[in-house]
Amino acid sequence: MTQKLWNKCKKCGCDKPEDTEKLCEQCKANRRQFWSDLKKVGGVAAGALLVVIAGGKMRKK
Repeated sequence: MTQKLWNKCKKCGCDKPEDTEKLCEQCKANRRQFWSDLKKVGGVAAGALLVVIAGGKMRKK
């Protein structure tokens, strides 16, 4: 019984963990996609912030 519980995915509870993270391939793919999307949004926000800062400095001159 304890061995069966140990071999479950932490996130969805399926019986297919692949490695020491104890996540199945589908959960790992979803997590990678989430972080990829988050990086894209962060990059766009950082770019917009730089444009605002640069625009403000150019107006002061």
